[in-house]
Amino acid sequence: MNRPWSLKDLRDFIIHEHNKDQGLLDLVSSIDRGISIFRYHFSTARDSLADFYDDDAKAHKQHVERAFGISEDQEEFQLAKIANEANTIAAIYTVRSVFDLFSQLIRGLLLEGKLSENACNIYRVRDHLQDGALRTSIERLLESEGFRYINAFVNVTKHRSLVKYGSWVDFVNDKAGVKFSAFEYRDEQFPALWSGEILEKILTTKNEIVTAGNALNHQLLPQQA
Repeated sequence: MNRPWSLKDLRDFIIHEHNKDQGLLDLVSSIDRGISIFRYHFSTARDSLADFYDDDAKAHKQHVERAFGISEDQEEFQLAKIANEANTIAAIYTVRSVFDLFSQLIRGLLLEGKLSENACNIYRVRDHLQDGALRTSIERLLESEGFRYINAFVNVTKHRSLVKYGSWVDFVNDKAGVKFSAFEYRDEQFPALWSGEILEKILTTKNEIVTAGNALNHQLLPQQA
């Protein structure tokens, strides 16, 4: 389990060492709120279909009926699907935006004068950082399957089209649920994922923010490591 990231310690550091820089304090607050918003979307997406699929998610007759739109609870099911899809997409976008906020925070704390606000992104922040735990944690993030998926998903849905989504019944593997379809981005193929799989991937990637945040705190506040 990840060690909690103390945003309070970071706020205190900014207050005392950066003369209460409001821009930096706003970034910390935005990251804090972003993580809370992520938790809301994540839990809502996770729980939205609980009344329609058992924990084992094995295929049943009613799953086929719902997939074909002929179940007795079709209206309720469609609303639950919308809640799952919308909140999953929102969770993905929120995680990606928090990484952008984190990049700006690092720029303001460690790279002032080396990287402009407009030119700042997580890749350029990585390139400008000295070797150490913070750079290593960001490199690990950028190479991770989860970050690549989230980054591709956001770019595809923002600039091309929504990733296809729908009910699936897999009799070969005896599984039923909802899936986001496979898609391609910059010549890389990304697989279709069940709702539970994509939520797990998003959560793992969000937790990388905590890992990198702890590395940032450690670099700024080594006495509290």
